[in-house]
Amino acid sequence: MDSAFVSASAITDQRQKIEQYKHILSAVISSNDIVQARKFIDHMLSDDVPLVVSRQLLQSFAEELGRLVPDTQKEIAHYILAQIQPRVVSFEEQVLVIREKLAELYESEEQWSKAAQMLSGIDLDSGMRVIDDTFRLSKCVQIACLYLEDDDAVNAEAFINKASFLVSNSQQEVLNLKYKVCYARILDLKRKFLEAALRYYDISQIEKRQIGDEEINEEALGQALSAAVTCTILAGAGPQRSRVLATLYKDERCSKLKIYPILQKVSPSLPPSLSSPSLLFPLTLSASFDFPHWSYNVNALFIHQVYLERILRKPEIDAFAEELKPHQKAILPDNFTVLDRAMIEHNLLSASKLYTNISFDELGTLLGIPPPKAEKIASRMIYEDRMKGSIDQVELSYILTMTLEELQRWDQQIVGLCQALNDVLDSMAKKGIPVPV
Repeated sequence: MDSAFVSASAITDQRQKIEQYKHILSAVISSNDIVQARKFIDHMLSDDVPLVVSRQLLQSFAEELGRLVPDTQKEIAHYILAQIQPRVVSFEEQVLVIREKLAELYESEEQWSKAAQMLSGIDLDSGMRVIDDTFRLSKCVQIACLYLEDDDAVNAEAFINKASFLVSNSQQEVLNLKYKVCYARILDLKRKFLEAALRYYDISQIEKRQIGDEEINEEALGQALSAAVTCTILAGAGPQRSRVLATLYKDERCSKLKIYPILQKVSPSLPPSLSSPSLLFPLTLSASFDFPHWSYNVNALFIHQVYLERILRKPEIDAFAEELKPHQKAILPDNFTVLDRAMIEHNLLSASKLYTNISFDELGTLLGIPPPKAEKIASRMIYEDRMKGSIDQVELSYILTMTLEELQRWDQQIVGLCQALNDVLDSMAKKGIPVPV
């Protein structure tokens, strides 16, 4: 080997010199010998070899790395990177190829974080070579996706944030879609469930079925829609969650999902058979009367908007839990799981639609938690303006009340309905239609 290097170094014609070194490289690759490979690398990086020659030979070596057995390939690749480091500015292209080859090897072995770390070592902001924004975007998204395979949302977010500055000007539809999916998964892992749900839902509404070389099938869109429903259910209870739930419930595609039954129970929407969301259902008027298309038998004077938002019981929650991913069932600092907290808040909000006031003992029994925790969760939701109400700590009651403005509006609606009903009954009496009392 040493004599071959001396012989090649003595050649004055650069083309012949390169050819001679390529013969040596071919022998090194064929031997699969780590010692010989290291000697070749050391010689290429020595002062005996012109930079133009060493660049070309190391580029060829990097491209031929795949011919080595995996363990040898890893050791040689890491050795090259370590030896090049002091002069990395002169060998950026070679470093890029080596890191990509090594990342592919780690990815084939499902060592996702190692593959991501290898790619993250590529200098995407180099001033020594021209790098277009599409290449930068593709690498940032690729690195983020690799970190996500190991559920590493922190490192994934760092690279997806870099991609955020590039994606707005990107015309690569496939790459843009990968960015959206990656971002949604990061928000999901970071338990920003409502934001993740909106992004998943946006992805599920893609109309194109062929984007570049990628074919978008219905199953993939269904998975995105299912993820949107799951994340929305896990989000903190409040007006925003209710609005997203209502949107999902009205989407006909959701009825085909496995988790549709629980969506049906948590959604604050009207049943599909009722076309007007503002319909008021008179439940308790003391009269019976018939109209051409429907009839009511009502016994008192109480009006309530039709809601599906129901209190969920343990069997229903357990069935839903089977569909969740590990991070969606993680234990939080208060010893509740993510699912537990979401369901407790949902049930608390649902209870607020049913009770005018309720003691913390009763509320704790209803929610299946100790009364002090019920008080703490209720107070936090009221403070964050996710639920209306007040707490009477003297009576140890959680008081669910309406504001004065809401009470006045409620009274006006009752008065309006009574007047309208009275007009109908008067009109029926004038026309000789019997009015049962």
